[in-house]
Amino acid sequence: MPRGRPKKTVPPKVEDEKQLQEFALQFARALTSSSQNSMFFNPIWQNSILKDINMTPAMYDREKIEDLLKNPKNNEDALKDLGQHLMNVIMQFNRLVYYYSRILTFDYVLIPSNADEDDFKKSAYKKSRKKASELVEKINPKVLFPDIMNGVILEDAKFYYVRETEDSITLQEMPSKYCKIVNKTEYGYQYAFNMYYFLRAGVNINDFDSDFVGYFKDFLDNKKNTDQYFYWQKLDPIKAPVFKFDETRAGLTPPLMGLYIDSAEIAAYKRLMKTKTQLDVWKILINKIPIHTDSKGAQTKNNFAIDPDTAAKFTTMIQSAVPDGVKSITTPLDVESFEFNQSQNRDNIVGYGQDNFYNAAGSSPVLFGEKNLNGTGLEASKKVDESYVIHMYRQFERFLNSWLKVNSTRYRFKVIFPDITIFNRSEKLEIFLKTAQFGYSKSLVSCALGINPDDMLALLAYEKSIDLVSNYLIPLQSSHVQNGENGRPELPQSKLKDNSVKSRDLELNENR
Repeated sequence: MPRGRPKKTVPPKVEDEKQLQEFALQFARALTSSSQNSMFFNPIWQNSILKDINMTPAMYDREKIEDLLKNPKNNEDALKDLGQHLMNVIMQFNRLVYYYSRILTFDYVLIPSNADEDDFKKSAYKKSRKKASELVEKINPKVLFPDIMNGVILEDAKFYYVRETEDSITLQEMPSKYCKIVNKTEYGYQYAFNMYYFLRAGVNINDFDSDFVGYFKDFLDNKKNTDQYFYWQKLDPIKAPVFKFDETRAGLTPPLMGLYIDSAEIAAYKRLMKTKTQLDVWKILINKIPIHTDSKGAQTKNNFAIDPDTAAKFTTMIQSAVPDGVKSITTPLDVESFEFNQSQNRDNIVGYGQDNFYNAAGSSPVLFGEKNLNGTGLEASKKVDESYVIHMYRQFERFLNSWLKVNSTRYRFKVIFPDITIFNRSEKLEIFLKTAQFGYSKSLVSCALGINPDDMLALLAYEKSIDLVSNYLIPLQSSHVQNGENGRPELPQSKLKDNSVKSRDLELNENR
């Protein structure tokens, strides 16, 4: 063996580190180039990649859930995965997520923000308004935004990127685990995207907006080699919006996080109910071995009346003859039963767990088919649920208006959601109708009816062009009206009483 001190390990030189980094980047280029080749297209990979965007459920026991809730700041991904698991296995939690995400109707009005009455008559204004209206319709808020709300209710924040085609505008969902909130701007939160995502096997960069091709080239060229976090690409908050339920905190805290333990308890109660049901049908047959009670013979203790082989034989015969769930036991001892029933036994322990769940949620179980109807309490619960999600309208307004702003020319427009929900639609319609009688907006009436104001104008113009009221909306007419008679038809004289006959003969009611 060599003697002396061991040789010190010489750290690599800076040049060596750069060479190693350059090798890694060259390898990444080659790998990416080959993965984009159609020869290497693998639908199984792509399917897995798509599912990983929002399908990474994970199950934890109660103790682990409590630990996660104590430190949500450092357990964002685990809490997100747990929420997905609960949505898959706990139907009450699943329905609550969909319930909150569908309260908002996303009925909107489009109004000008920098035009006056004289501008409204100009062709340039009409073209600008048509372009703005088509832009919003391409996004299709009433279809797209409820789906976004579903993710927001479940995970708190969802990350998107705008992809525009000639016929439509869609918001592409980005993989949350590769997104990090890095700033708060006038357009909401800004996030950075981890470009290493595109080095995953099966990820095709052409499935994303063309902007990412440039971002990825910068990443591979490593132009920011002085920054150890060069692989994080900050994105434009207008093109890459973040919809977040709680904008007061940058951390991801799912809105229904407080129900995680109660949701998990429902599953636990189901397991207990199953065990209780099994215990109810279990039977134990106690076969007592007889013992000689006299003191005759050489032995006075353990003086069994039958031998062990005979006892074992008969026990086996009995066990083979009984159905499943029945156990045969042979013993010389006196057996007493001891039950662990509570003084107030709960047969419906699953229902007990559901009660805890809805009490913690703050929503009335009546909305989900539970318990009896209570009108006053139900209406109050609806108001609370509305107020819980209605603030999200402002975020969607902000996104649409910022998008309209960057895509407008001379005249600008903005979208307003008049806070209509599935619960207050009738109430809003009544209010807007009353105010319209005093000269206020008629477009809001259309919104409350769930019809786009532009569609309403087109519908009214069409009805007027075909003279719908005069030609088609003809009231049903009874036979006496068709004969030119007014009022109720006269009864036959045979059915009239004496006083009525006298009044008709004397024409006493002619001028009444």
